[in-house]
Amino acid sequence: MKRRLKLKKVGHLGTLDPAACGVLVLLCGRATKLTNQLHAPTKVYRTLVIWGQETDTLDCEGKVVATSDVIPTPEQIATALSTMTGEIEIEVPKFSAVHIQGKRAYELARQGIDFVPPKKTVTISRFEMLPLSQCASDLTAIGETLPIPSNASYFEIECQTGTYIRSLAKLLAERVGTVATAGLIMRTRVGDFKIEQAKTLDTIKFEDLQSMEEFL
Repeated sequence: MKRRLKLKKVGHLGTLDPAACGVLVLLCGRATKLTNQLHAPTKVYRTLVIWGQETDTLDCEGKVVATSDVIPTPEQIATALSTMTGEIEIEVPKFSAVHIQGKRAYELARQGIDFVPPKKTVTISRFEMLPLSQCASDLTAIGETLPIPSNASYFEIECQTGTYIRSLAKLLAERVGTVATAGLIMRTRVGDFKIEQAKTLDTIKFEDLQSMEEFL
């Protein structure tokens, strides 16, 4: 962003996992001073959960570490989803930026060092299943292509900031008696910033930036 628009300072309101896509709120120039004031308490994600395999990264970029022939029915998924809102304890992914023994967890994981990942409590406001066809429509809308396997389900999640969607996919799989991997993670909203308003990095122009005074 700095290089493209020749800006001196660019900040953000929360990064995305390397394998994720979607809304990333950027603050440019003087607006970087608003980072603390613009802290977004809630975010909305859509994720494609692929049943029957789990990877070490909990997404499709990792190595498969567990498999299962169990593919949950819609009824089983609905029952499990009824337990997935409110305060939920999740396990932080081993491949994450959380600090463990003074190092990033992903650094230890990449070195093959075994460790017990920490757990954290997050608040989930909404966790619901969407038609699988919605995933194809969403991908088309953002100009992406991704194979959608038949052994997958599509979900929308509204949660507090700091929630690991990969961990939610793992927890949901455990509650339906199988394993799973997050094949797609797309953030569609950060606070009041929606994906429909977003620009792609390769098309954004300086004129697209909203002035700090106008926004405030």
